[in-house]
Amino acid sequence: MAGTWTPSARLKQVAMQRAQPLSATLELTYRCNWRCVFCYNPRHHDRRGLSGAEWLAVLDDLRALGTLYVALTGGEPLTHADFLAVAWGVRRRALALRILTNGALITERMADEIAALAPLGVEMSLHGAEAATHDAATATPGSFDAMLRGLDRLRERGVATVLKTPLTRLNEGQIDAMHELAGARGVPWRVDPVLTPRDDGDVSPLEWRASASAVERIFHRLAALGQLPHEDRAHGGLNCGLGRTTLAVSPEGDVFPCMQWRKAPLGNVRETPLRELWPTSPERVRAAAVSAAANDRLVERGGALASFPFCPAIAQQRTGDPLRPDDDHRQQAEIAEGIRRAAR
Repeated sequence: MAGTWTPSARLKQVAMQRAQPLSATLELTYRCNWRCVFCYNPRHHDRRGLSGAEWLAVLDDLRALGTLYVALTGGEPLTHADFLAVAWGVRRRALALRILTNGALITERMADEIAALAPLGVEMSLHGAEAATHDAATATPGSFDAMLRGLDRLRERGVATVLKTPLTRLNEGQIDAMHELAGARGVPWRVDPVLTPRDDGDVSPLEWRASASAVERIFHRLAALGQLPHEDRAHGGLNCGLGRTTLAVSPEGDVFPCMQWRKAPLGNVRETPLRELWPTSPERVRAAAVSAAANDRLVERGGALASFPFCPAIAQQRTGDPLRPDDDHRQQAEIAEGIRRAAR
């Protein structure tokens, strides 16, 4: 699918063993021109955000650590004054680039700049099939039309784009219409049924979760495409790349072992260079151990949970225990298992 990147099995295996962070997500800023009602960001301003020069130093360290792929996100990354300098910094270090944006700030000039970057993909947010629904989700009148203008400007320049939809109770009645909207533009469409608490622990975004019936409709659609979520687990394996192949850096320089894991930062790049922090951090080692423990716990549980993707970071946010699936996760695992059983 355009805009995605998947390492080979051998590369991933070696990186897991070496704790080589193949992918890094850089949150350039918490600032955003939208106010999405279910946003996971704790605020819409930076206290002391990293400068462009500081981000370039992070990129140098990522290159030294063996990172291959960098995603620039936010907030809204295009609101960072040095967005283009950082994006070009990614490309000039021969790193693959993804941009996660709401699309509303993509002017004709910015579309030209992004096209010149030749990103692996630009992922944009679609919160409904019509302006009323989308704009209600973003709490920003005109956001639907602005996003589509940005999307079309990139498409006209041949940039690989993807539309992504967090499934919510606002848009669950428009699943087919959103799919048709993306199809009419020839753009891949992804939908995610998982909402998360805010990074500061505020659980209010969960009030916008979609119904079980909507999740089931999405899973039936994915099953028809051969994309129903599934995991093949065995004792002694790893659940995910937590603390091994993924990392994230916040706008103020805090480093985390994945985008979702906010239990404790590994440290801060202003205090310790990333190339030194990553290999030696005790917090990274502890997070990596959670991935192994989660895998074995799920294998022991068996049933639907053993064969369904699991995020320890989301479990930590929702239950306080990174090894304990919450009720929503159990429900989704059972729905997926039921669809698989019916297809046999």
